[in-house]
Amino acid sequence: MIFLKNFSQIGYLSLLGSIHALLSWKELENSLTSKNYDLAPWTYTGEVTRITTHLIFTHVQSPAFSELGFSFHLIQEWKDVRLKYNHSYVHFAGKYVLLNVNKFDLIWTPDSYITNAISEMQHGVINPNVFIRIYPNGTLVKSTRLTVRTPCPLTPVGFPRGSQTCTMGFESYSFTTSEVSMIWRNYNPFEFRDDFSTSGLALNSVKRKNCLQESREYPCLKLQIEIVRDFSQLILRIYVPSVFVVILGWISMWIDKGQVAARTSLGVLCVLSIVTQLVGVVSIDSELEGVIAVDIWMAVCMFFTIKSLFVFILVHNMKRRKDKMKERYKDNSETTDVRFESAWCDIRYGTLQNVFRVVYPVLFIAFNIVYWTFFLSVY
Repeated sequence: MIFLKNFSQIGYLSLLGSIHALLSWKELENSLTSKNYDLAPWTYTGEVTRITTHLIFTHVQSPAFSELGFSFHLIQEWKDVRLKYNHSYVHFAGKYVLLNVNKFDLIWTPDSYITNAISEMQHGVINPNVFIRIYPNGTLVKSTRLTVRTPCPLTPVGFPRGSQTCTMGFESYSFTTSEVSMIWRNYNPFEFRDDFSTSGLALNSVKRKNCLQESREYPCLKLQIEIVRDFSQLILRIYVPSVFVVILGWISMWIDKGQVAARTSLGVLCVLSIVTQLVGVVSIDSELEGVIAVDIWMAVCMFFTIKSLFVFILVHNMKRRKDKMKERYKDNSETTDVRFESAWCDIRYGTLQNVFRVVYPVLFIAFNIVYWTFFLSVY
């Protein structure tokens, strides 16, 4: 019993001594300029420094169909035992201190960068949007607010609908795997702010990926984001107006065949409307290669509007032929042949117009069934 009591007293005194041996934060802060805290932690411990990373997303947008923009907080956590201090001198509920921005250069921080970034920006309004917390046990947490644009290839077959799988990679710029390791946080590595917005994109999933290649010289992390585009705006801007133009082309077939000016102007107006829409579609999908779904839609709508104009030209010419025959045989005594030829012409162009009045909408409805069945199945 006496031995255990003495042993517990020795342990208590040694622990008390180690606590008092730690510097206060003020003392540690004053010594930052005089000691080499800007050197990497492994130069002191001889062990690989592990950097734990997680992201807090605030916004995802698509500045272009083949790019994706992210706004997020990059939060990295690592340990530097040289920065331990006595927490009894910290009068704050969180029991950590915020390092002044002007002193960031006095300590070592990770040099992570985004490997596939097209452009990136660190926010600095009103003050630089970055902080470093130092905890008494030497744990450091750095948070940086960034906006990044990365390439994100789009499968053009079903455009404007379809899914995109985008990746974003983080890598150490100068430190190798023998010096630094990077891992995602075990629990909830990706968080979303309450005011998180996607600007017309549906975020399906965010998955973490690790760089496990043994041949890699520099540590890295990857994340994979799958999005689905909201094409409701393009339905109102492209599909619905083009449907109405095709319907106008069909309505023109019901105008009396003798109204040449009305039918011609309406038919030409329908064709010009589709051409104008086609120019707008080309400006939207100019970044995409190959034949896409909206191109097929516009081509078929163009075909139907031109067909309505062609039907009128055909019927009008057949009517003119009948009128000329009437004029030619007006004074002819062979009235039987005239009545037979006149009736034959009348049946021909009258029947032709009636057939197209039925075939035109039936074919367009059939095309819509096939098109939307395929279009809605593309992801």
